[in-house]
Amino acid sequence: MIRQRTAFRIALMGAAVPAALMLSAGSALAASDVTVSNTETIEAHLDATGKVQDKRVYEQLAFTGKGKVDVSNPVSTDGLRNLDGFKGYDVKDGKMVASVDVDGDKRMRTVSNFTKDLPLNIAVTYTLDGKQVQPGDVVGKNGILEVHYKVTNNTGKTGTVSYDDGTGKQVTKDEQITIPMVGSLSTTLPSSFTEVSSDEANMAGDGHGGTLLSFTMTLFAPIGSETAEFGYKARIKDGVVPTASVSALPVDPLASPSFSGGAASYKGGAETGAQLTSGAIQIDENLLKLRDGSAKLLAGLIKLQGGAHQLSDGLNNDAAPGAALLADGATKLNAGVGVLAKGTKDAKKGSSQLADGAAELDFQLAVFQGGLTDLADGIKAIPSNADYKKLLAGIDSIQAAIGNPADPTTLRGGLTLLKSGVTGQLQPGVSALISGITTLKGKIDDSISSDVPQLTALATTAKSNVQTLAVGKGCIDGSGPHPAANADCPNLLAALQAAGTLVVAMDTPVGTTGAPDGGLKQKLQAASVALDSHLPKTYGASDPGGVLYGLGSISAGIDNHAPGTHGPTDPGGLEYGLNKLIVGTDTHTPGTYGATDPGGLAYGMGAVNAGVQQLVDTIVASLLDSLGTPSTDPESTARGAAAALNDGAGQIADGADQLDSGLGKINSGAGQLGDGAGQLSDGANKLSSGLGDAASGSSQLAAGTDTAAEGAPAITEGAQQLSDQGTKVLIGKGKDTAQTFGEKYALIDAGAKRAQTESMAYGAPEGATGQTAYTMELAGADGESGRNWGRGLGALAIFAIAGGAAAALRQRLV
Repeated sequence: MIRQRTAFRIALMGAAVPAALMLSAGSALAASDVTVSNTETIEAHLDATGKVQDKRVYEQLAFTGKGKVDVSNPVSTDGLRNLDGFKGYDVKDGKMVASVDVDGDKRMRTVSNFTKDLPLNIAVTYTLDGKQVQPGDVVGKNGILEVHYKVTNNTGKTGTVSYDDGTGKQVTKDEQITIPMVGSLSTTLPSSFTEVSSDEANMAGDGHGGTLLSFTMTLFAPIGSETAEFGYKARIKDGVVPTASVSALPVDPLASPSFSGGAASYKGGAETGAQLTSGAIQIDENLLKLRDGSAKLLAGLIKLQGGAHQLSDGLNNDAAPGAALLADGATKLNAGVGVLAKGTKDAKKGSSQLADGAAELDFQLAVFQGGLTDLADGIKAIPSNADYKKLLAGIDSIQAAIGNPADPTTLRGGLTLLKSGVTGQLQPGVSALISGITTLKGKIDDSISSDVPQLTALATTAKSNVQTLAVGKGCIDGSGPHPAANADCPNLLAALQAAGTLVVAMDTPVGTTGAPDGGLKQKLQAASVALDSHLPKTYGASDPGGVLYGLGSISAGIDNHAPGTHGPTDPGGLEYGLNKLIVGTDTHTPGTYGATDPGGLAYGMGAVNAGVQQLVDTIVASLLDSLGTPSTDPESTARGAAAALNDGAGQIADGADQLDSGLGKINSGAGQLGDGAGQLSDGANKLSSGLGDAASGSSQLAAGTDTAAEGAPAITEGAQQLSDQGTKVLIGKGKDTAQTFGEKYALIDAGAKRAQTESMAYGAPEGATGQTAYTMELAGADGESGRNWGRGLGALAIFAIAGGAAAALRQRLV
């Protein structure tokens, strides 16, 4: 009976779970004016090691509205019983069916055996003085006890998730997907447990020397883990194994305020990785264009280098010496004509190759200049790139959400408004309530010390006066009321009895004949105790403590005291925590509150915004400065150097054409030398001088092409190295980020879908909202089961007596 009542209270508690956890079960019910909600509360009893002993499911259907509705609720039919009466329910195809008339609120409650597997597995191990023992072996022992709990989410099954690989392509992968579960385990260690420690528990005193332990569990990945392990260690004397309670329920991590922020962070990380990959790919493509253009330039320079060396060899080795011989003696005309013919023939050959090489160089330099122009255009387009703008918009959105203290729709404004409510309304309200309760207790104490004695004296005097009058009228003789009394006797005897009852009701101890629950004084004293500041369980296990004690605890919990002020487990006051949150989200700079202070969140997001824009602006400006324009300094910019080379190549090509044409004319005129022997000397001298200058220039041209050919590969190699070691690495990191965060968000999303469709154990009626909660009670071991049963019955009896007295006192005070 006690266990069933406990479960019933748990079922009622489950009905109060916030509506955010309620799941819709389908289309509307037949009666549109009636809303239906269904709660399933599964209660399981486990032994001290975690082995399941029994399982029950408590179903509650709640109807609100007006009208008639037909419901078909999936239930466990094993041992199905009606908790509202002795009448049973109709069951069809595993569903409880009923037709319900509703006018206001109505409830239907059942209990049956839970026929499915529990979503959680609990394993408990015990170690005494370093040796693993059974729970019963702890009873009565002394030593160091270590208790280890392992809780596992058993709802996992294999499913497929998909996510972006960072380049727009979808990756599919098989994952273990669980129904997301959250829960807590709590236990109370007796005062015989000392030196209590735990790396995972929230600990607090129970007011009687014992220790309260509470462990929270987030039993799903990647926010938590499918398995939670925790425990405690204590020195025990005359040992026992305390009981423990586990409560758990499914949760949608995308809708729950506690987890939706973490899920959004994984989604944002995946999107940021994809944006980073896209930008890096675009930069890498432009670098490869630069590499290919520089390779073409190198090919043209190599051709120019060969032609320049041939020209230099022809001018220095053949043409110039021949012209010198021509100038030395007109007398050697025939020999000189032969030498000249040979020299001009060789020079003509070299000049033709030079002309071809110069033309090819001019063409390749034009191509290279076009590649540099495309690269410059691509760099200029980076600030207007859609992905870059999306990144800046995302940062702006985060800054707007952080906001400022004056805007209550933002994070900082909401925190400021919450603090104002705590300090301006909640704290004054609690203080006023404490003052009012204190005043009321003072009035009750005044009544105990003053009013009750006066009323008792008045009642006693009245009784004495009536008794004297009744004796005088002959209504009472020595043995009691006189049977032959006069006509006034009935009224006098009734008044005497009423006065006696009033005396008994004023100041009579509890249990006295005529007043088994005590007189007015005892009841006022009980009310005063209930209002005072005594600790819980001061007057028994069921004593909740005084009202002023509870209000004092509330006042301390919402004030501005720092953590640890009231003990090592004290988390600090609500106002203190709000102040820390307000400072942590403001605009103060790092180091404002100490060397390890990272600065406020709003300051950090502003720095990120400015840093991203400055980084992109710096990269764009640096690259554009290095590229320059065709009119910039050829020694410091790539496009200026390309333009200068292009101009020089054009001049070389023009000169080579002219040289080729001139040498052709020289070769043709060699046959006419006989007609102009007199003119030959002058022409030969001029030719010798000109060819000397040409030979010197051709040597310089050959040296210049050598230098250019040596430097050109550095451009190609540098572009390739920047691509391999820079942008390709950046592309890889972006893809890794997108895939890592994308996979985790996909896993959260898959778990959320299971929570939306599989969170209920049996399901709710069509059109109703439903929820399922689990509570698992781990048995203890103390060797006193029979004695505790007797104590429990005694405590229930005392609680019932105290409840009746309190109700009577409230009626009289009102």
